[in-house]
Amino acid sequence: MDNAKEYTIEFLTTALQDMTEIVSTFIMLGSKQGAIRIKAKFNEAAEQIPRFPYSGITVPDDKLSKSGFRIIVIEKYLMFYKVFDNESKVIVYHIINVTRDYPTFMKQIYHLGE
Repeated sequence: MDNAKEYTIEFLTTALQDMTEIVSTFIMLGSKQGAIRIKAKFNEAAEQIPRFPYSGITVPDDKLSKSGFRIIVIEKYLMFYKVFDNESKVIVYHIINVTRDYPTFMKQIYHLGE
């Protein structure tokens, strides 16, 4: 039953910057172990998504959901990505703290206004 194709994964520069900032914040706060842990969890997600691209939940926001965004929750962070079946590719757009107003942020960045 393992006939499903594996997708490729691409991290946009914005997502890579988000990861770098998150890991750097752990280090600045004196938590080297926290930095190692969160980086490992980001890596686990990066391995999971290409194998199971629809494992992330649909974003609970109509505009973002209709635009194809999905999320994976990694501790207190949301990894936003889209699945492109025609290219067998997944693109990761951003990684955002759950306390941030992500619907407003994502709509402004990707011009999904009202």
